[in-house]
Amino acid sequence: MSYDNCVLRVILIASMLAAVAFAAQTVDGHVVNSVTGIDIPGVDVNLVRAGEVAYSATTDSQGHFRIEAVKAGTYTANYTARGFWPLPNFLVDEDFERECGRCFLAERGGQPFQIAAGGDPMRLEVKMPPIGRISGRVLDSMEQPVPNARLQLHWGESWLCKMPSCTGIFRQTTTNEKGEYSITDLDVPGTWLLSAIAPPSLKPPGSRGDQRLDWAQTFYPGVTDRQLAARVMVRVGGDISNLDIQLAAVPVHRMRGVVLDVRGRPVPKAIVTLGKGIGLPALVRNTRGGGTFEFEAVTEGEWRISAYEDQRAPTLWAAQWVKLKAHDLENLELRPAAPFAIQGKIVMEVPEGAPAPQPPSVMLAFNSGAAGLADKPAGTFLTATPDAKGDFQIQNVYPGAYQILPGLPPPQYYLDSIRIGGHDALESGVEILPGAQSLTVAYKLGGGTVRGTAEKCAAGTVRLLPHNKAMWRQGFVLFAPCDSNDRYAMAAVRPGQYYALAIAGDSPTPWYATMWDDDGLVNNASTVTVRAGENSSADLRAIKQ
Repeated sequence: MSYDNCVLRVILIASMLAAVAFAAQTVDGHVVNSVTGIDIPGVDVNLVRAGEVAYSATTDSQGHFRIEAVKAGTYTANYTARGFWPLPNFLVDEDFERECGRCFLAERGGQPFQIAAGGDPMRLEVKMPPIGRISGRVLDSMEQPVPNARLQLHWGESWLCKMPSCTGIFRQTTTNEKGEYSITDLDVPGTWLLSAIAPPSLKPPGSRGDQRLDWAQTFYPGVTDRQLAARVMVRVGGDISNLDIQLAAVPVHRMRGVVLDVRGRPVPKAIVTLGKGIGLPALVRNTRGGGTFEFEAVTEGEWRISAYEDQRAPTLWAAQWVKLKAHDLENLELRPAAPFAIQGKIVMEVPEGAPAPQPPSVMLAFNSGAAGLADKPAGTFLTATPDAKGDFQIQNVYPGAYQILPGLPPPQYYLDSIRIGGHDALESGVEILPGAQSLTVAYKLGGGTVRGTAEKCAAGTVRLLPHNKAMWRQGFVLFAPCDSNDRYAMAAVRPGQYYALAIAGDSPTPWYATMWDDDGLVNNASTVTVRAGENSSADLRAIKQ
């Protein structure tokens, strides 16, 4: 190759590289604390393209980052930093955005953006919510600190996250030698249920006369009844201290019973399980030769007892709730039964000549106590996928109470009804027994549209709740984000009357943690009537929770 040709090639390659460099762009960003507005150093930033991390950077001491030579294309960005929610927060997004097709990803930082060749540099302004924390002590009945006590926090008190359709979020820790605890990873703000469990080494107080005592799972501030517990509201960046729990000792009693088969014959070697709460160790016994069992020391309160016999196929199983108070509980009877199948149909309204959409799936969520207690052999959730005609069958259904959870409606459709036989089946505890009538889930096309403004919404959320509270459940309660102009719109809304309410995006309590069934909120809501094929307007003023 001649010298001139070599020089020409070098010039050509340099020109090509210059063209590539000119086509690439710079992405600048600034990350701050969403509560204080203070810069956040040390944030790991990734630009993701086609599911793969394409570029990375870390913010400096002023919260700034810069990524150069970014090729043209479509990207999303994610951000992680110690002490802050990740953005996008997929723990929240996956659970709470499925109903609206992940319509809140824009405010979570997961909105795709375009890098254009030769375009202006991309500027990203990011606000990361700080993680909340709580701390306190666990004390015994003499107000002495208790080392190695187990602390449990359960999140799931919002309308959108209730048993059994949602298991909530669980955190736990143990106290130090001074009886102190600190939980710093509360990465979901909202209402938390806090409880403490005594360590096995802590001896219970002395008996009261002939009454034996033992430590009970104790809820903040010092009660054994979960319903009487004081819920702890942890807001974005909240730091709550001095949450002390004084352990309570309660009477213990014996619990005796028998496991029988469907013909009334004793079942030896059946496994009997007694459980009370998420994270609380279960008590387990095997039945004796006569099918009998005994729990010698059970604290007072509500318990769920179950029995299964797996020496043949299919596994036989049964469960029930029992209440223990003031005296021993005798003559309990459990009759494990075989699973059965329930038939069903998804009914889709389809215009003549139009193709039918794929029928959504349907799920049964077992409702005999929290999912954490569900030792049902087939699991807590049973899902059926209908055929093209909408017919389905759900196998391995054990007798009990279930919540019926239909899949998301196809575009332009709304969920119209859930029925077993000729009766509505909307409640969370629908009793399903062998020989149950067919389950029918109906979707209709069209519905109405609701649109309007939500003053001071600040990228918050508008929610529609049916006037019929039986329909305050997944599939019938609708939500939509406000845009940058404080406007919102919802299409394919089931006809009927609704409460319309907006929660501001800068509210200390996020939209998904708000207690939407609070009568105080409903009293401040507007009413809107939705009619099929019509537009309805509801102008709102966003509130902060």
